[in-house]
Amino acid sequence: MYDVYEMTPSMRLLLTMHSVSAVDPISAKRVEELIGLSNMSDKDLEKALGELVSFGYVIKKDQIYYLSSLGISVVRSVYT
Repeated sequence: MYDVYEMTPSMRLLLTMHSVSAVDPISAKRVEELIGLSNMSDKDLEKALGELVSFGYVIKKDQIYYLSSLGISVVRSVYT
């Protein structure tokens, strides 16, 4: 049976990045850090990051990742 409340990997990653305050270049995380924080496989994490970057929710800069203002707004909308 399908759980209607189950989040997609990209949404779980977005929430994880917000919870660890990866919201600017100073607090940005490398892929290796995100793997440990999210408990996702390399393949799933890479796919989720690709989606989030393409949607404009995450910014990639010099091999580090952090939430854009749009990504932060999406996370906030989950809680309101």
